[in-house]
Amino acid sequence: MINYSKIAVGTDGSETSLAAVRAAASLARLYEAKLVIMSAWHAASGPLLNSSHPDLASVAVSEEEAAEQQLLKAKAVAEEEGVSQIELWKIAGTPAEAMTKEVQERGIDLLVVGNKGVNTLTGRIFGNIPTEVVRNSPVNVLIVNTAEHES
Repeated sequence: MINYSKIAVGTDGSETSLAAVRAAASLARLYEAKLVIMSAWHAASGPLLNSSHPDLASVAVSEEEAAEQQLLKAKAVAEEEGVSQIELWKIAGTPAEAMTKEVQERGIDLLVVGNKGVNTLTGRIFGNIPTEVVRNSPVNVLIVNTAEHES
């Protein structure tokens, strides 16, 4: 039997990602595993965002603060599911790349993602987070059907 001890899930604060958090939390409770909730944010880069102009300089801070809020919202969902061992990770970068990198470096056993974007034209042409994660993850990936949570 597979025994997961550290389960990770990504969130962007959307209802669909919170459905994935709920599923990951249920598994974490079942396996008595630690739940790691990750939120990716885009760090400032390039000449405009490294500007001394206050409006441009605050973009990265806003992104990081948004990631923090998303993590707290997701933590509340996980706690509702009865999970007590929860870690929150803010990770800089694009979601798919950042999540797969963290999973590899930090000993995650299972990565849970929602399926948002899998069946969209944009997702098929340009790629989407679930597909990229499955392609690049060094561990098992559970894709949660979040269609009923899409708005």
